[in-house]
Amino acid sequence: MTISASDVSKLRERTGAGLMECKRALEACNGDLEAAVDFLRKSGLKNADKRAGRKAGAGRVASHVAADGKRGAMVLMTSETDFVPPTDDFKALLGKLAQLAFEKRVGSAGALLEQPLDGGTALDAVKRLTAKCGENVEVPLVCYFENAKGVVGGYIHHDNKTAGFASVTTDKSGEKVADFLKNLGMHITFAKPIALSREQIPAEAVEREKAVYRESEEVLSKPEDKREKIVQGKLEKFFGGIALIEQPWFKDDKSSVKKMLAQELGADAKIEAFALFQVGA
Repeated sequence: MTISASDVSKLRERTGAGLMECKRALEACNGDLEAAVDFLRKSGLKNADKRAGRKAGAGRVASHVAADGKRGAMVLMTSETDFVPPTDDFKALLGKLAQLAFEKRVGSAGALLEQPLDGGTALDAVKRLTAKCGENVEVPLVCYFENAKGVVGGYIHHDNKTAGFASVTTDKSGEKVADFLKNLGMHITFAKPIALSREQIPAEAVEREKAVYRESEEVLSKPEDKREKIVQGKLEKFFGGIALIEQPWFKDDKSSVKKMLAQELGADAKIEAFALFQVGA
């Protein structure tokens, strides 16, 4: 049967698929527009599965935070090249996913992708975008924080490729807290902590560091009765480099994150959780 240019145009407008793909879909479905839409969806999901596994080294971050700051979500979505993230389709889906994570209170990529979205699941929506843009699109990182006794927030860099997010318990409110959370988010993106406190660092990682220090030339060259003290000193620097609350404050390395928190929000303030999102990391 003859497929009209008008029908091809309508199908392309609805699906975003290429002209020839739309024409082939309509031919396969005997001109039935609705059937052709489903045909392209199935084909797109199949092609998306084929693209899975390709390195996705570009991307963007988006967040959705409640007006009262009591809860919020952040999502990182990636693609293979930096040509895709600036597109309207990518930005629209990323925004939907951040809102979905917020609404459903989910803090992992696996849980988010199982949520219903646009007539299917969030994973289906990601696969459709993969099929449409021709690049592997993934959602590797999601976080959700909720703090009834504090505030959730952070900082997203102007290029939307790096972000720091945190939950802080405090009885303070208003601009002072918002400013601290923004600065804390900036600190997280700058200092890249891997744990909130030294207690969260795996014991095996600590023991590995100790073993390296004990066998280093610098330590072995010292008197035996001085070595363990030197090792402990190096271990303190290790903790200060990767444990958020012990890190030197990014704006003043003579102070620590813990001290700045107390100075800005009071001695009872506490950082409950944090997340670092970085494209390509």
